[in-house]
Amino acid sequence: MVYSYTQISQYLRCPRSYRYRYLDGWREKETRAAMVFGRCFENALGAFFRQEDSAAALFKEWGAFRDAPFEYKKGDSWDRVVHQGVHLLETFARDDRVRIHSPRKKPRPVVIQMSPKGCFR
Repeated sequence: MVYSYTQISQYLRCPRSYRYRYLDGWREKETRAAMVFGRCFENALGAFFRQEDSAAALFKEWGAFRDAPFEYKKGDSWDRVVHQGVHLLETFARDDRVRIHSPRKKPRPVVIQMSPKGCFR
């Protein structure tokens, strides 16, 4: 099994929290619009790199939260946030700043083994 840095740091900070999140599948209920919108925006960027309509993907993802009782920053609303997101996507596509170079060799995955008791070796 391969563990991410986030998983390891979560375990070291609080093993019970790690168990709830990664083993039992619990998720915290998010109340801040910015956090949820960030996840929606990441999915829209994924659509951009798959050469799909990223604005439509953003609207679809963020649209599922139109009536959610989120906390918005002063002056923000669902409509304003989606408008800003589409503008960010347009700027991202126009500026074409992303350059992905082929790696010279395949990087090795980091593998951390745990004992049967759930402790790191």
